[in-house]
Amino acid sequence: MSTEYRHQSNPKRLTLGAKESSTVSIDNLQNWREAVREIKSWPEYVEQPTHSLDSMAKRLGIAKLFYKDESQRFGREIGSFKALGAPYAVYSLLADEVEKRTGTRPTSAQLRAGEFKSITERVTVCVSTDGNQGRGLAYGAMIFHCRCVVYIHGHVSAARKEAIERYGAICIRQDSEYEATFKRAKEDARMNDWHFVSSTSVDNFNEPLSQRVMGAYQVMVQEAIEQIPEVEKVTHVFTQGGVGSMPAAVFMSFVERLKDNPPRCIIVEPTEADGLYQSAVQGKPTPSKGSLKTLMAGLACRDVSPAAWSALEYLCSDYLTVPDYWAADAMKALAIGTGEADIPIVSGESASGGMGVMLMQAHDPELRERLGINEDSRVLLIGCEGATDEAIYADIVGETPDDVFARQSHAMKQVAV
Repeated sequence: MSTEYRHQSNPKRLTLGAKESSTVSIDNLQNWREAVREIKSWPEYVEQPTHSLDSMAKRLGIAKLFYKDESQRFGREIGSFKALGAPYAVYSLLADEVEKRTGTRPTSAQLRAGEFKSITERVTVCVSTDGNQGRGLAYGAMIFHCRCVVYIHGHVSAARKEAIERYGAICIRQDSEYEATFKRAKEDARMNDWHFVSSTSVDNFNEPLSQRVMGAYQVMVQEAIEQIPEVEKVTHVFTQGGVGSMPAAVFMSFVERLKDNPPRCIIVEPTEADGLYQSAVQGKPTPSKGSLKTLMAGLACRDVSPAAWSALEYLCSDYLTVPDYWAADAMKALAIGTGEADIPIVSGESASGGMGVMLMQAHDPELRERLGINEDSRVLLIGCEGATDEAIYADIVGETPDDVFARQSHAMKQVAV
């Protein structure tokens, strides 16, 4: 096996024992339909595409390659699946607060219009973030009229901090790792009676806010399921790692939808932020011992979510750690596009690990065999973010995001003709 990557399979996957231990967590993730219905009613909602990259698939020696593109979710300035969870949680908790005070539950349109601003502006939401979650929360607080405080750690770029502040949030930087800012944000929320909005759960997703965040992620998942032709033939689903919450939501829906022939569900993490991989090796939640210094900044987490882990023990088939340059190479390849069939794609650093694996397996028979990839494979990559720091993106790819989006738009027009 190449020393550049590490792979751990999950022998407990889809076993009765793992199913029993994950039942509570997975059951708590089932109430997602209201979140999807509500978000699809929002004026900024536009269905985001799943691209079929047929030329790239041929180059990689597989039957099909699909890329779920979140690079323009609620606009390019946000451009991440995290824009689904946090704003929906903000809407829900503010609706709860107004209903408690008035006896009437407001609609999201009423909250947007500021009809209950005298109540909502006294509510504060907060979170610890690598960037995307904080940006999504700040956006939700702005459109639904409440206060927002976001905690960031020492590795978050200045551009990502400024992007959060543009939505009116107070941004507090702490010279520490993500876990330290997470603990401080949670404690400050407790002391100040704020609402800590996160998908991370220590209690099987029993917390209403974590359920709402996770339920909103299903917008992305359900779009992909509906958009992929012959979705029941998908053989592999790749996601980013992080604390594990998003993979749990994605894998749950694909395993349930394709229960007769479930796909391989694969998590990709940076070498230096490998908490999920270490947990798989040890068979229990285990923190990463890496430096957390990684190009894939949105994945720079040391600890895993205990609730997500309980679900992943049942759902996830494979854990991979990869070096940063795999993601960088993937960003470039996706930006270029391959052949007439593939449009250029803006893929952020944290979104590109899965594509990095696919590029490498084409030249690494052992990796290909470990993941069960062959000429009949139909692979879905969850592209969780776009260019969340434009300067970093341009430095890696050699083009600005706007350049790539312009070529993408031209390619889509050519296809339409």
